[in-house]
Amino acid sequence: MDVSTSNPAITAPPVSLQEIAKSAGDLPSIPGPAMEAMQLTQNPDVNVRALQSIIAKDQALTARVLKIVNSAMYNFGREVSTLSHAIAILGLDTVRSIIVAAALQQVFKPGSAAGKDLTSKLFWEHSWGAAVAAKAIAAHIGYPAPEEAFTCGLLHDMGKMVMLQNQSRRYQEILNKVYCGNETFSKAELRVFGFSHAQVGALLALKWRFPPQLVEAILYHHGFTEAPEFRRLAAIASLADSLMIALEIGFQKDKSLNPEEEESAKYLKLSGSVLDKLAAEVRAMVPTLTGRVQV
Repeated sequence: MDVSTSNPAITAPPVSLQEIAKSAGDLPSIPGPAMEAMQLTQNPDVNVRALQSIIAKDQALTARVLKIVNSAMYNFGREVSTLSHAIAILGLDTVRSIIVAAALQQVFKPGSAAGKDLTSKLFWEHSWGAAVAAKAIAAHIGYPAPEEAFTCGLLHDMGKMVMLQNQSRRYQEILNKVYCGNETFSKAELRVFGFSHAQVGALLALKWRFPPQLVEAILYHHGFTEAPEFRRLAAIASLADSLMIALEIGFQKDKSLNPEEEESAKYLKLSGSVLDKLAAEVRAMVPTLTGRVQV
C-alpha cells in the first residue's frame, strides 16, 4: 500500500510519503494506557481482568467507555456502571473502537489548535455520525466486522485534525471555504498543501499501528475504487462520509447530494429506500452521541 498515492479522484502532483510526513508536521502519539489497551485487545484470548486493569488506570478512558456503553447506540435498557460489565457486554472489538475514540479525543483535547469550540464540535459530530452510519451500512450489507466499519467511520477524517493542529492558519482558511460551500476539503488541501487529509490520516494510522484494512480504507475513502485490497471497507467509509454531507453533519453540507447516486452506494448495492432508513437511524442517534460524548 502506497500512502504517497494522491486522491485518485483529483489530479495532483505526486508527493512522497516522507514529504507528506515532513509537511504535515508532528504526528501525535497515542496515549500510553490507550496504546497498551489496544495492543491487549488484539489478542482474542485476552484476560478481561487485565484489560479492565489497564483501562481503569485512565479515569478519562474509564468514563468514556461507560458513557458510550450507556448511549443510545448501545441501548441495553439498563445502566451499565462497571468496566467489567461494559467489557463483557460490548466485546473486544467494540471496546477497541471506544479506546480509539477516547485516544483521539485526548490527543485533540480542547485548548489545542484542533479543539476549538465550533471547529471541534463539527469535526466530532461528523466523525461520530460517520461511525454510526458505517456500522449500520456494514450490518445491512452483511459485512463481517461491523465494529471495524464503526472504527473506520470514526477515523476516516482524523488527518484533518492533524493538519489543523500543525498548519492552523492555512487550514483554517480551508475550513472557511468548505463551510461556506465554496470548495471540498480534498480539492482545497491538494491546492494548498499538495496532499490530502486522507494521506495524513493514513500516516497517523500507520504510526498508531492500525491494521492494514483501516489504513487503506482511510487512505481511499474519497476514491474507494482504487483501494487494492480492502475496497468494500473503503466504500463503506466513503458512503458514510457522503451521508454526513447530505445530512449536513459537520463542516461540509450539501442537501442536494443524493446518496443513492454515489458510486459507493451502487458498489454496495444499496437502494434509496434503504439509504433513507439508514439516514433516519443516524439522524436519531447522532444528537444523543454528541451530547453525551463530549470532546
